[in-house]
Amino acid sequence: MSDRKYNMKRVRDTFIWVSMIAGIAALLFFSVLRKSNAEVKTLVVHIEGVRGNDQLITEKEVQQILTLAAGKTLTKRNIKTLNLRKLEAKLSKDKRIERADLYFDSKNRLQVRILQKKPVIRVIEEAGFEYYLDESGKQIPVTRGSAVRVPIVTGIKDTFNARFLTSEKASSLKDVFNIMQYVSKDDFLTALIEQVHVEQDSIGDIVLIPKLGKEKIIFGDASEVEAKFNKLKIFYRDGLPKLGWSRYKTLNLKYANQVTGTLMNPEMAMKVKPVLKDSLQAALITTDKNKVSIQH
Repeated sequence: MSDRKYNMKRVRDTFIWVSMIAGIAALLFFSVLRKSNAEVKTLVVHIEGVRGNDQLITEKEVQQILTLAAGKTLTKRNIKTLNLRKLEAKLSKDKRIERADLYFDSKNRLQVRILQKKPVIRVIEEAGFEYYLDESGKQIPVTRGSAVRVPIVTGIKDTFNARFLTSEKASSLKDVFNIMQYVSKDDFLTALIEQVHVEQDSIGDIVLIPKLGKEKIIFGDASEVEAKFNKLKIFYRDGLPKLGWSRYKTLNLKYANQVTGTLMNPEMAMKVKPVLKDSLQAALITTDKNKVSIQH
């Protein structure tokens, strides 16, 4: 093949490739132009539930935030007039929302996906103000028409401070939060604990109230959290089935290597079989690593 024919072939091949690329670019350009000039058909909101179907924010509230941010209703507007990044930023400023993603699908529908924050506790202060705390200790407002089932905390005198977790100042709110963070990561404890109360006396014990049973669990302070809960698990697993449910008014986890209990009705002691000796000693448990004595 002569150099002239070779060069002609190269020019022809180059022209074909350039034409193809230009054609594809033109198609993409007109496709994007047509898409941007299209109208928003509808708004589709997906909200990921916190626990099951529990929601901190409703679909209607999401639509209202977007409408206010855009200045008017989003549907029937040209797609090119909407700044999705700006709308996402507006949604993300809501204290109930962890993340917001917006995009248009092939049918020109505006898809809105909301990831909610995950509350750990709901605090009711002595003054009556209510709020949630999420996994990182950030405050989430309680709004009418939406609720999440998490343990209620009462007896808190501290006014919320955004830096309560990092402050060196003693705080019952910090103590309760650290305890309930541990609870939230344990399926058994999550199913067990319904409420937390901080006693108003000079000691200020933290008291846990279970969903089942009549006993109150005196946790004390926020020290030895794992050890205390391990004792409690052992007691619920091996102690109560032997000694009887609703038998105790209080269970105390404050003392090392034991759970002390106050009887609901002291006369019940006379009705217990001798083998039990009216004592949680009957619930003595030996594990591979240690022995836990449960007594009162």
